[in-house]
Amino acid sequence: MKITRPMSWLNLILGLSLICSFALTATAQDYYPTTVGNTWVFLSTDGGERRTYSIEESDNDKEKDAGIMVLKIVTETLGTDTVDTDLYFISDDNGDLKLHRVRTEEGAFGVAAVTLDPPALFFPADLPVGHTWDIITVAELNLVGTATTTSTIEVVDSEVLETPAGTFENCVKLEIRRKSVTALATIRTNSYQWLAPDVGPVKFEDVELGIVYELQSYDLVEETPAEPAVETPAVTLEEPETPEEPTVETPAVTPEEPETPEEPTVEMPEEPMVPIKTSSFDIALESGLNMVSIPLMPPEPYTAKSLAEMLGATVVIKLDAAKQSFVGYSVAEDGEGFGIDGNSGYIVNTSAGGVVTFTGTAWANKSDAVAAAPKVSTDKNAWAFVVTSSLQHKETGATYTIVAKNLRTGVVATKKVANDKEYGTAVWADLNHKSIVKAGDKIEIALLDKLGTIVSGPFQRTVTASDIHNAYLSVQMKVGDLRPKETILGQNFPNPFNPETWIPYQLSRDANVTIQIYNVSGKAVRTLNLGHKSKGLYLTTSAAAYWDGKNRAGEPVASGIYFYTLQTANFSATRRMVILK
Repeated sequence: MKITRPMSWLNLILGLSLICSFALTATAQDYYPTTVGNTWVFLSTDGGERRTYSIEESDNDKEKDAGIMVLKIVTETLGTDTVDTDLYFISDDNGDLKLHRVRTEEGAFGVAAVTLDPPALFFPADLPVGHTWDIITVAELNLVGTATTTSTIEVVDSEVLETPAGTFENCVKLEIRRKSVTALATIRTNSYQWLAPDVGPVKFEDVELGIVYELQSYDLVEETPAEPAVETPAVTLEEPETPEEPTVETPAVTPEEPETPEEPTVEMPEEPMVPIKTSSFDIALESGLNMVSIPLMPPEPYTAKSLAEMLGATVVIKLDAAKQSFVGYSVAEDGEGFGIDGNSGYIVNTSAGGVVTFTGTAWANKSDAVAAAPKVSTDKNAWAFVVTSSLQHKETGATYTIVAKNLRTGVVATKKVANDKEYGTAVWADLNHKSIVKAGDKIEIALLDKLGTIVSGPFQRTVTASDIHNAYLSVQMKVGDLRPKETILGQNFPNPFNPETWIPYQLSRDANVTIQIYNVSGKAVRTLNLGHKSKGLYLTTSAAAYWDGKNRAGEPVASGIYFYTLQTANFSATRRMVILK
């Protein structure tokens, strides 16, 4: 199930994993009848949403022949035009529910489309109290990249349940614990699902959102029993005997075949080569952002770089249909960028505009004219924008994710970057041509490793009119170049300790740093003069402040509680630590 009411973007990434909340209701025939035509209607207890579940036939003949059905979930936010439709392709394997593929609408995060090969076991046939199993799904989503979700399901109870659709006995109560991990965050959620024998799902509760859905009505189609086969007794008719005809022997005569004269070989002249016709086609481009396609196949395939050079464009953007995310190229990058084909549309930003002539051979029926996209961008705003970053000092074999956030709108764009790539681009685009970035916006840019730890930045850049004109912003990022937003004194480690410990901290600006260590009486026992430090993170044993557990005289201090204070010209903070000998 996908919650459609307002929530943070990280809740939305659970859309794919939340298929469990309904796929988990699709168990053996006793708890979920999977006959095509079955429907269930739910209503949230606050009256805000209605959900209709139905079992339908697949449009794919191969899937239909394999016994795969479509579980369709339509969610309506009442009083609005908001309707979401999610599709789950399932089959019943002797009571076990198998999931073959999924397609869910995730709003700004695109369409989550996953094929599971081999199909995943989503629900076992037997559901005794205490039974537990795990489900793992992996999806590529816009903005947040890869979302890996582990769902742990446990049968916790069997109880009587009252709903508007009636009272149901022996309902199985399931607890569903989920952990979703992306490059940006890890989220844990908890929910409950109730299933009634011979009925199916009757109630669902989302603990974090405080939403309860109850069954209002259901319609279960009765399966048509197969007609019994009627055996027809076999009747054998005796055929009359046919008298044998007398055999007459005929002497064999083999006539001699006349020799066939060889036909003379006639050499056929080679057909002349027909030259391939080359055509030309003009496209009018406005100054600013345009949406274009390539009308003719060129002699040499275009790349993003060569297309940008031909059009005089600063940015080329395409939609990756498989991942449902945008991919960008800017002239600030080295290399050729991605390939260009004739089956896709592209967003390009041209400074001057004008008429561009394409030459090549036709790969589709030529239309009479191609009009330029309306000019929506101005020197103050743009409906497509690219953040390009050169990446330096990367670790061998590591992968990174660029995260760019518009601090005015809160909209985030991300792009995973392989280790062999020198540039990464994060793209914003609104195909309805609504402004997404304007001059004066502050963009915060950070580089994350595969664990979601910031390894460069975050940096802030203010979008200028020139940036809007070029439709991209360029920034250099070095792994290890960290820019904390605030100064923080961390907890020492290890703690308790004997005899040595490290004191971590981070600085939001360059500063002279001193750490004073006191006993419980407030007497200073040691001063660590760290000197002038640049802004950044000092969190590891190689960078944090080190104390060997000795006083000013070089003597080990006694066991007990001590306090340490970090001081700069603009900051002071104190924490407690324990020496335990």
